Amino acid sequence: MITKSFQLDTDEWDIRLDSSGNMAIASNPYAVSQDVACSCSTFLGEAWYDTTLGIPYYERILGHWPGTQLINTKMATEAKKLPYVQSAFCTTTVGKNTRAVSGVMTITDANKNQSTIQF
Repeated sequence: MITKSFQLDTDEWDIRLDSSGNMAIASNPYAVSQDVACSCSTFLGEAWYDTTLGIPYYERILGHWPGTQLINTKMATEAKKLPYVQSAFCTTTVGKNTRAVSGVMTITDANKNQSTIQF
């Protein structure tokens, strides 16, 4: 399965042009990783045409202590909603002093390509 997506700028997470002045296009496995990152950064209800997509950041995560297991489960579930993602495994850690959350997600796409996303 070939997956293509607009390639987003890593600094501003916006579409960009390639060296020829055309829209930059990403393909496997980068496109799959980028699509997973986009879906996991979507807030629940933010997608107008399918309000079941997204992570319940407002309802269950931000301002609460959800525990890392809830975050891991929600992120992996959201990634697996993409039809070309076969498996997703997420591991998050929370800094005790900073309360900042960071983590790693490992995904396997339909072509058996494995990618790692750090957040």
